[in-house]
Amino acid sequence: MITTPNRISKEILEFCGEMDPTTKPIFLKLFRIEGYVCEEGYGNVEKRIEKNGGSIQYGWIIWEDPKIFLEAEFHAVWINNEGEYIDITPKIDEEKRILFLPDSKKKFTGNLIDNLRKPLVDNKYTRNLVKGGKNKFEIKNRNYKESLKIKKRKIGRNEPCPCGSGKKYKRCCGTS
Repeated sequence: MITTPNRISKEILEFCGEMDPTTKPIFLKLFRIEGYVCEEGYGNVEKRIEKNGGSIQYGWIIWEDPKIFLEAEFHAVWINNEGEYIDITPKIDEEKRILFLPDSKKKFTGNLIDNLRKPLVDNKYTRNLVKGGKNKFEIKNRNYKESLKIKKRKIGRNEPCPCGSGKKYKRCCGTS
């Protein structure tokens, strides 16, 4: 089961060094803030900066299936006015903390960024994990591009939300 690592192993350090050799991974506690959306790090951080100042730090959440597989998910955290990195984005699986690798160069430009994957063993299972992850991204990216087309047209308050939540637009993405 893929989850936040308990410790920073040699394999994790090597994986992080391949992504950005100028930074080191750090554990960040998750701070729950009412009204912030699961898995919407970029928007949540921008909303927090508007209200409280600070800045955004892009980087990678590091996930692991111990001794089997590592995965890095592009993410954003809030840097408060004291310079502390704070993860304010709720996680679907209710993780209490993340392992975060700041990225000194990569930024979110409006296009989805595929996860990075590294098998720790070479077998059929890990090869399928990598292939399945790439396929999942292609589907998600295709749906994301379609949703952008939908967002360009005016959405009625009582129409279903284009995010797929099943709620009316006025009670979902139309509340901000």
